[in-house]
Amino acid sequence: MAAHLSDSIASLPGIGTQGVRILKTLGVVSLRDLLYYVPFRYDDFSTIKSIASLRVGDTVTVEGTIKTINSRRSWKRKKLSLTEATIEDATGTLSVLWFNQPYLEETLKPKTKVALAGTVEYRQGLILVNPLHEPAGQHIHTGRIVPIYGLTKGLAMRRLRSAMEKALPAAREFVEWLPRDVQTSESLPGLSEAMKAIHFPDTRDTLDAAVARLKFDEVFLHQLLFADVRRERRRLKAKVFSFDQVKAKDFLTRLPFTLTLGQKKAAWDILRDLSQIHPMNRLLEGDVGSGKTVVAAMAIAQILEKRGKVAYLAPTEILALQQHTTLCRLLGEDHVGLLTHAYCRLGTVDFKRDDFEKQIKKQKGCCVVGTHALLGDRLPLPFFDLIVIDEQHRFGVAQRHALLERQKDHAPHLLSMTATPIPRSLALTIYGDLDVSCLTEMPKGRKPIATAIVLQDQQEGMWKHLRGQIENGERIFIVCPLIDPSDRLGVQSVEETSVRLKAEVFKGLPIDVLHGKMKFDEKEKVMEAFRQGKVQVLIATTVVEVGVDIPEATVMVVLGAERFGLAQLHQLRGRVGRGEKQSYCYLLPDTLSDRSRARLEAMVKTNNGFELAQKDLELRGPGDLFGSQQSGFPDYQFATSADEDLMQKARHWAERLMEEDPTLSTYPLMRQKMKDAFEIVHLE
Repeated sequence: MAAHLSDSIASLPGIGTQGVRILKTLGVVSLRDLLYYVPFRYDDFSTIKSIASLRVGDTVTVEGTIKTINSRRSWKRKKLSLTEATIEDATGTLSVLWFNQPYLEETLKPKTKVALAGTVEYRQGLILVNPLHEPAGQHIHTGRIVPIYGLTKGLAMRRLRSAMEKALPAAREFVEWLPRDVQTSESLPGLSEAMKAIHFPDTRDTLDAAVARLKFDEVFLHQLLFADVRRERRRLKAKVFSFDQVKAKDFLTRLPFTLTLGQKKAAWDILRDLSQIHPMNRLLEGDVGSGKTVVAAMAIAQILEKRGKVAYLAPTEILALQQHTTLCRLLGEDHVGLLTHAYCRLGTVDFKRDDFEKQIKKQKGCCVVGTHALLGDRLPLPFFDLIVIDEQHRFGVAQRHALLERQKDHAPHLLSMTATPIPRSLALTIYGDLDVSCLTEMPKGRKPIATAIVLQDQQEGMWKHLRGQIENGERIFIVCPLIDPSDRLGVQSVEETSVRLKAEVFKGLPIDVLHGKMKFDEKEKVMEAFRQGKVQVLIATTVVEVGVDIPEATVMVVLGAERFGLAQLHQLRGRVGRGEKQSYCYLLPDTLSDRSRARLEAMVKTNNGFELAQKDLELRGPGDLFGSQQSGFPDYQFATSADEDLMQKARHWAERLMEEDPTLSTYPLMRQKMKDAFEIVHLE
């Protein structure tokens, strides 16, 4: 029976009821969904060797016959079972060892012809430890470049890989939507061919070509959408806010500091955009602590002066509360509101939700700070003249486009901000629908954060030093990779670290924890206690990564530091060094590979986020092709910020095709692909 893309995964032999249920939780229901569940890396077992030719370190497939096999308990660890076997071919015999797989004694009986894939080790002779296995000649799990997929509890790799192999014939039904000129000029394989090769490539070259095709499809679709957004913006109208130079100077004189040259230029870009008839759609990019909020506040002040309305969207409630406080300080609290599940406040007055919305609707000149939930049905876009999106990388192009699309005749101005540093040329491509302003300078008086890698034998001295700093009134962040204990990962969690430090290093000192599973009022209470100094040590997950601004915090300790990417480490480090005191960042790795050491050493050498972003691109090796280690941009599943050349090519083709045919009427398949991908494309 032929397989079809629309078929349910339940039609696949061997997947089972449990497999269907588990895959559904991953969004995989049809064979089409399954084939788009691509591997995140590959093991190359395509080299097949005879036993006599094996050498230590070889990653190979060996084919032969099971000679002996038996299982027993380890005499050192009673819960560990060992399955030991010997395999032979015409050239010799080889030892094999599996851990905790006693069922193999029944599966791989003597005289069974098998293929085993793994890396050859030496343990009193050559041996394969925990190799993959299958009947000789099948070449699904051995004898080829083998795909490795992301798994979830209850889903076995062998079952998923076998299901994928059975679904592969359905790939013939993928429709080729890419124009032939583009495909030929860029030497890209057909979509059906690429979808087969991405799962079971014959060679490394065919895999590389398939990866390039999927990445190109993704970035090309985005560039087409960006071109459509730019075209749509030219059609829409926005309220004009003419630049009031006197009011702008008055705002600057009230600041307790002088703007950097970059801040002044960015502010000028934004104020000029606000004075245009077409809606602003600008990205303000700057390193952590570079002063993006004050630039946004300058624009908001111009809107409030003309009695307009502003929505300031923050990614978390903690950040919304903090930015509300900051904007009240910069703009005066009379016209600054706060809307979260816990607060409905305008100025100094608290309201019930319905009363708050009524007040906002009739208020002349106000800025409401909240999370993205602020833009609900009861406070729709027509009530806002400017929308500021903090931490733009959490707000994708489809969401930005939807903001502009909600109003057919009158659209808000849109200012997005991100503290994820990207080289400007790359930002222009990744955020192709946005104009870009870049803050590369830091405000005067900021001291570089002293950063050090602290190895295991140095940590006792570091903890003693930190206790002294706490006793002198300093405040410290300690960041852990996990919330709860995890034997599987073998790293310290927030809860474990809290118990240990309270009992040992910081006994008797005020400590608390903060993580994403806590309720908002609990998190707010902890943050306020930390801000006031009632709590001096805050043990947290990366919930503190974005925007948390406590000038009195001077030390950041990152446990399991090698588990974080450079951009994330830089964001965490940016939570300290926001006052006049010298601040410190200590990176505590559990283990160090050459690659993770290079990453951490880059943190030690520079505080410049743009330099680190460039280093991150250099250090990003083959690693995870897709999946968990992504670029941080929510619209991209396959491409990463390392694919700048590909993005430039895609932008060239998108601009060329849209210029020739703005509605893509001569490319109906491409037009439909855009609509399927984003559901908000005009093309009319």
